[in-house]
Amino acid sequence: MFIDQKLKIKDLAGIEYYGTAGITARCLRALTMAIQAGDKFEKAYLLSDFDSKSGCGTHCFLLFAEFGDPIAIKSGFASGYGGEGPHGLSSALQILIRHNIAIEEYAVDKSLIERVDSSCLTQADLDTLKAQFPVHPIRYYDFILLRDDHRLYDDTLVKSLFAKEIPYYIVDNRIMEQAIDLKYNLDANLMTCYKRLEDTIRKRTGLDGENGAKLFSQAFQAKDAPLYWPDLPQAEANGRASLFSAVYMAYRNSRAHKENETTPADAIREFLLINQLFILEREAVVRKVEVDEREVGL
Repeated sequence: MFIDQKLKIKDLAGIEYYGTAGITARCLRALTMAIQAGDKFEKAYLLSDFDSKSGCGTHCFLLFAEFGDPIAIKSGFASGYGGEGPHGLSSALQILIRHNIAIEEYAVDKSLIERVDSSCLTQADLDTLKAQFPVHPIRYYDFILLRDDHRLYDDTLVKSLFAKEIPYYIVDNRIMEQAIDLKYNLDANLMTCYKRLEDTIRKRTGLDGENGAKLFSQAFQAKDAPLYWPDLPQAEANGRASLFSAVYMAYRNSRAHKENETTPADAIREFLLINQLFILEREAVVRKVEVDEREVGL
């Protein structure tokens, strides 16, 4: 039971609390969200309380970023038996190790875990943790399940725990709406992006009757093509130009002419290819046409 005591607001530590106590999936999701948000975490405290009778453990995490307040992940993790909690702890440790976040385990009592779960850790709690020594010899490796080849993580497992989301920061503004809506209608949003790119290039070049690979060839690769990258070596410019036709032949044509089964992960990868084409198109400039005075009768 949570000890009946009054805490003063001024005594509370400045901590962000993520996850839901006792629900492993939410706590794992909270951990991946914290990492994917972009903060650089330097270390993680694994806080462990073991029941003296059963030997089973209850665990939570404190994450310390380079800047900002610590983040607490509540006690959705366990050890000492077979079940979701121990598997979640194994996954959480693999995530931290894979992202090069140093882990230190600290033995704590039940009341501290309860304060984490109640979002009311005090500054005194943090000071006490920092004053004590981590568990030695290191034992958190024993919580990692199903290790192969003596590795401390499984890349396939770690990747599967992260949300399948587009990194919006790098998306071209012209297809941001499609990026946000992609997960709800994969095919329609991808096709909109393809059509919008062709429309954009036709508008810039005046090549109204062309489409697909032929449009890109005339827009970027023909002699004195209307769009080019002035600061690039010719070989690099040719490589960029070829990307447009290659992506359309590899992905768009198939999508336009037959039904495709596309997974969310495949859709994100394809979207990012199209996004890169939009960025390359934006960086290209319109070639100035030099008019021969003799041709205009001057």
